[in-house]
Amino acid sequence: MIYPREHAGLAKQMEENGGVLSEFISGTIAHKENFPRRNRIVAGMSDATLVIESKRRGGALITAYQASGYNRDVFAIPGKVTDICSEGCNLIIQRNVATMIQSSDDLVKAMGWEATSKNSAPQMEMFIDLSANESQIRDIVIEHQTIRRDELSALVKLNSGDVASTLLSLELKGAIKSLPGGVYTL
Repeated sequence: MIYPREHAGLAKQMEENGGVLSEFISGTIAHKENFPRRNRIVAGMSDATLVIESKRRGGALITAYQASGYNRDVFAIPGKVTDICSEGCNLIIQRNVATMIQSSDDLVKAMGWEATSKNSAPQMEMFIDLSANESQIRDIVIEHQTIRRDELSALVKLNSGDVASTLLSLELKGAIKSLPGGVYTL
């Protein structure tokens, strides 16, 4: 069941253009106890969570803490300290669960979504001593300019531990740069 009912039209559009994902069987009545379970999926599927407004004990905070637990980026827009609907945002910023943002530009910059020119590549150090795995991963990053960690993992024949350690090694050597959201670039 779609909740709130006003979202039925949006759900129909989603079905026509992709799909609607739920772990609940069709016809399950919306109970407030189910929302944190649903938000767990949202937090896990998203690159980042942005909390715009939340009370001190709001559902958005549950999602923010879940996203943080999944090592996803969490952002929040601060508000007046006297505003009850800003208490949650201010709290997760204060506890370093969320990064404060004040504009869409802040979010674009933090996630590394800035448009880059295909013609301008940064100057790379020419004589870096790289292993075979490091060379393979660096070449993929060069080819794509920016690439998400999960996309990169799908392109190489390495286990996730080897991919993670190779990415860290390349970062320490200055061959690639890590951006928020699990994105890598030169």
